[in-house]
Amino acid sequence: MKHRSRQAFTLVELLVVSSILALLLAILMPGLQAARMRSRMVAVHSDLRQITLALDAYALTWQDRVPPTRVACGTDVNYQLPIELATERFLPPGASAIPQADLRDRFDSRRTYRYVAPGAIYQNGTLFDRPDQPWKPRSKVWVPDDFPVCADEAGRFYHNFADEPASPVTYAVWSVGPRPLAVKFPRQVASDVVDESRFPLPRSYWMTRSLDDGLIAHFRARNGLVHQSP
Repeated sequence: MKHRSRQAFTLVELLVVSSILALLLAILMPGLQAARMRSRMVAVHSDLRQITLALDAYALTWQDRVPPTRVACGTDVNYQLPIELATERFLPPGASAIPQADLRDRFDSRRTYRYVAPGAIYQNGTLFDRPDQPWKPRSKVWVPDDFPVCADEAGRFYHNFADEPASPVTYAVWSVGPRPLAVKFPRQVASDVVDESRFPLPRSYWMTRSLDDGLIAHFRARNGLVHQSP
C-alpha cells in the first residue's frame, strides 16, 4: 500500500511568509491611515458646510443677524452650536440639557462643532447684547490682519461694539481636529488647558495635511463669502 507524501510548510518558509506580510503591512498602513483621515476630513467639511448653510438661512430669517455665542465659566461646553438653529428647525436639537443644536464633532463626539460670532453673547445663561456699553460682556473674534489668508500673526479682536470698526468676520464654525490637545494649540498662562480665545482663524492652528493635528474651520466674511481651511 502506497502512502501519499504530506505537503507542509517548513518553519523557514513560514518565517519568510510572515516577514513578507509584515513588510507589506508596514508599507500599506500609512497610506491606509492617511486615506481614512482624508475621508473623515471630507465628512467634517461637509458637516461644517451644512452648519454654514443653516446659519445663513437663520440670518435671512432674522434680518442678517446670527445667533449669539454661548460661554459658561468653569465648564468645557463653550462655543457649542446655537440652540436657535434647532428651534428654527435648521438643525436637530440636542438630547442633553445643554442648550445646543445637535451636530456632533466627528473628532470629539462628546461635544458639538464649535461656533463663535462677534457681538451678542450668552454668558452663564444670561444674554448680553449692548453694543453701546463697552463694559458689558461681548463675544469676540480674533481676526488676523491679512484676513482671509489668515497667515499673519498680527491681528486684533472684534466685538462689534458701536464705536469700533465692523468685524470682517460674521461667524466661524470649526472642528477641533484629531487631537483636541494638539501641541500647536496655545495654552492658558501657567496651565495645560488649551487657550481657545483666538480660535479658529489663525492659519497656524489649522490642520493642513491628512496626518497633521489642528482645526478644521469654515468662516463667513462680512461680504458674504464663506472661506475654509484646507
